Amino acid sequence: MVETDMAVSTDYIRNEARDCSFHYGMRPVKNLLRKDRLLTLVRAHEVQNEGFNMYMWEGNEQYPLVITIFSAPNYCGSY
Repeated sequence: MVETDMAVSTDYIRNEARDCSFHYGMRPVKNLLRKDRLLTLVRAHEVQNEGFNMYMWEGNEQYPLVITIFSAPNYCGSY
C-alpha cells in the first residue's frame, strides 16, 4: 500500500521490498469497490506496527478505502 500523496497520484508501483508484487493507489481501489458494490477492502499479510492500518486517502472524516490487518505477534522475531 502507498501513502496518501502517492496513492492519489499513482495507480500501481512495483513493490521493491518484495520484488514480486505491486503497491496500488486510490483509483484502482475505488474502481474495484464501485464495481463490486463494496464499502472497503480489508487485506492482511503485511506487517503493521500497531496491528492494523486504515488508509484514509480521502480524509479522516471518510470511511477508509482500505484496511490492513496483521495479527501475528513476534513475526520473524520482530514486532
